[in-house]
Amino acid sequence: MQFEAILAILGEFGRYQKIQFLFIYLISIPIPWCSLSNTFLSASSDHYCRVFANETFEDRSPLKNCTIPYSHDSGWDECYRYNVSLSGPGDVSPDVCFPRGEKIKCDHGWVYDRSTYENTAVFDFDLVCEKDWMKQLSKSIVGVGQLAGALVLGQLSDILGRKPVFFTGIILIAIIGTGTAFVPWFYLFIVGQFLLSAVGNGVYLTAYVIGVELVGAKYRTFCSVQIMIAFSVGYMALAGIAYGLDGNWRHLQLVIGLAYLVFIPYYWLVPESARWLIQQKKYDKAEKILRKAAKKNKVSLPDNLFEEEKANGKRDTTDNDVTIKPGKKQNTMIDLFKTPNLRCRTLNLCFSWFTCSFVYYGISFNTDTLHGNPYISFLIAGAVEIPGYLSSWWACDKLGRRWSLCLCLILSGLSLVACGLVGNSTATMVLAMVAKLFSSGAFGAVYIFSAEIFPTSVRNAGMGISSTLARIGTVISPYVMLLVSTWTPLPYIIMGATSFLSGILTLLLPETLKQKLPESIEEGEVFGTKKMSLQYDKEDTEGQDSDEADDTSSKTPLLSDKKNGKRY
Repeated sequence: MQFEAILAILGEFGRYQKIQFLFIYLISIPIPWCSLSNTFLSASSDHYCRVFANETFEDRSPLKNCTIPYSHDSGWDECYRYNVSLSGPGDVSPDVCFPRGEKIKCDHGWVYDRSTYENTAVFDFDLVCEKDWMKQLSKSIVGVGQLAGALVLGQLSDILGRKPVFFTGIILIAIIGTGTAFVPWFYLFIVGQFLLSAVGNGVYLTAYVIGVELVGAKYRTFCSVQIMIAFSVGYMALAGIAYGLDGNWRHLQLVIGLAYLVFIPYYWLVPESARWLIQQKKYDKAEKILRKAAKKNKVSLPDNLFEEEKANGKRDTTDNDVTIKPGKKQNTMIDLFKTPNLRCRTLNLCFSWFTCSFVYYGISFNTDTLHGNPYISFLIAGAVEIPGYLSSWWACDKLGRRWSLCLCLILSGLSLVACGLVGNSTATMVLAMVAKLFSSGAFGAVYIFSAEIFPTSVRNAGMGISSTLARIGTVISPYVMLLVSTWTPLPYIIMGATSFLSGILTLLLPETLKQKLPESIEEGEVFGTKKMSLQYDKEDTEGQDSDEADDTSSKTPLLSDKKNGKRY
């Protein structure tokens, strides 16, 4: 018995599914702590050269005037000091300070403004001046970790099962997160950030799959959006936790690690994916889970659910029960680039994914550099994601996928360019948050759009390569902010121009709303062209029931079961 048929009896989103989805929703909340916490862990502040031990930061004083060069254009020098010898503030005198000697590099470390952050990795490891690139490395390594987690743990979850990867990830985050709080060297800190982002992303993707694999097609979009909203809730909560800990990076890292101990009971509460078990021909285990679900939903399943499968050795090879016939050629990622239309669309979508991540993390990682309180900036940056996701969901169904993605990218780009050019601190903050709202909406739209443009036979491959390009955008985004030293608005103009260009290019893609979606590479090549219309008109005249065609085309299905005439 096919899984979709079982769901029709079980209920697409019954009591059992709601309980399991609640578990997934809750663990999605602390997931952003594994990647976005670096905004606070590696936050910087005003600093200048230390001259003697136990020196404290001062905005302006005779001591600072004596030891630190000052310019009306750039303010107090952060990387050089005057070559004077002092043992304390009592040594400051005109004879010692004037005439000022030559400027030398900070040879005794730095003094940091700790009014906002009690202690960060930048303070502990002196990641300033010629080591500023190391601070950016600690941010970009998060993107590398996310890429590794998606590739390795995503593959392992298909081979070993969702639950083993999911629960092992929870334990690893607890261990790595706690251990990273005590590292004495910068390079161990980097390793910790890489592993946390890798495992965190793997857990998030696995949780996402578990969350949607047990619900019917009608509720998958709803569940997807809710998981994204849970991520945003955790995003906002992180600002409050960091503020409560006075911006002490070691305390924050320790809390992140210990928080995951709360989810250890998930080993007994969250079952393996029944879909995955069926695909692996583990019918007895799948039936046990499904009958437990039926009991919670107060329905009865037929006896011998998988009697035919056990007898014939049948095995579904995709999440939507598309049976691949023996000997049929399996398409790969390379097939996306063999034909001209599909190649151009794949590259276009990859650029959209790159842009979404480039802008999203470019803003997220650098909220501490915006004017105003960094904790409030970070909180608002998380809060604006929720209306971004909800409005994108609405726009995709009302305006279409293409125009929704196009408008989100263009508006995000224009907001970023304006953010860089305006001088008012309040306006800069507002425009950055508007850009964040639209970049979140673009992320929500590109997920749906991509899944509908890529043909069924290479859909997972297409999403995989798109996600890879997105992580490259994450890696690059922190380094673009270094250009602020060249011209303050430059990073925002680069991000804005990239987003605007991507939005324009989106108009070259075909609309997928209420369209019959491509199944094969051949259909993907002609999708959205006149050839597609002629092809489908021909199919309709060869016996397709018109009522069934209208019904299936209005549901924007993602996958098809040609054998049974079903579309999901």
